[in-house]
Amino acid sequence: MKIFLGGIAALVVGIILLVFWWWDFITMIKGLIPVILLVGGGFAAYSGYDEIKEKLTAEPEKFESTFETKTAETSTESSEVASDKPEEKKPVRPRAARAPRKGGPKKKEA
Repeated sequence: MKIFLGGIAALVVGIILLVFWWWDFITMIKGLIPVILLVGGGFAAYSGYDEIKEKLTAEPEKFESTFETKTAETSTESSEVASDKPEEKKPVRPRAARAPRKGGPKKKEA
């Protein structure tokens, strides 16, 4: 309960002081903006430099062919192979229809 009342008191005092010192607060924010931009920009530049350096020293990744390149390769391969006779396809036999089971599930004898 003491923490709750202390928080409420700090909130009220903070609002009152913000109203009285509004222009000083704005001046402080104006001073912090360039510092934040300098630190953030430096961090971003260092991070980008580190990433580029890592890519240059890393081994080249293996090329994984995608579906589009695989289909393009297979279509060119089949057209490049010249043969006098067409490819033979195995005939597809239709499956025979099965008779339905008779009776229900078997009962176990005890």
